[in-house]
Amino acid sequence: MNKLFYIIILMSVVLSACSDNKKQEKDLQKQVVDFHEKVMNDDDNAMAIKRKIDTVIMAAKTAKTDTNEAHKYSAALMTADDAMGDWMHKFEPDYSGKSHEDVMKYLTEQQKKVKHVDSILIGATKEAAAYMQNIKKK
Repeated sequence: MNKLFYIIILMSVVLSACSDNKKQEKDLQKQVVDFHEKVMNDDDNAMAIKRKIDTVIMAAKTAKTDTNEAHKYSAALMTADDAMGDWMHKFEPDYSGKSHEDVMKYLTEQQKKVKHVDSILIGATKEAAAYMQNIKKK
């Protein structure tokens, strides 16, 4: 009877740990995906400013004026957008056959990577927006 009791307790602990692990994995994945949604909005903002800069480039070419600075900001925005696309293509949401530790490590790394992509997007967007403000003042 004592052995049966201990086996039942042990099984309860094991099952509880498994469900806690799955919850941790799902919670962290949700955080990564939710942050990705925020980054997508930042990417949309970056591409909107890039379109404006590309319009400035076309006008400058027509007027035969210097486009180097505008090209620099357009390229920075494109690089940021490419970083977002690269992260999205490499993100693998299927963790079948992986241990809890491997899944948590992978998701933590992905969280850091997508935050880094966001910082690139925000930085490029701020610099490009400032450039556009300077053009409007001229």
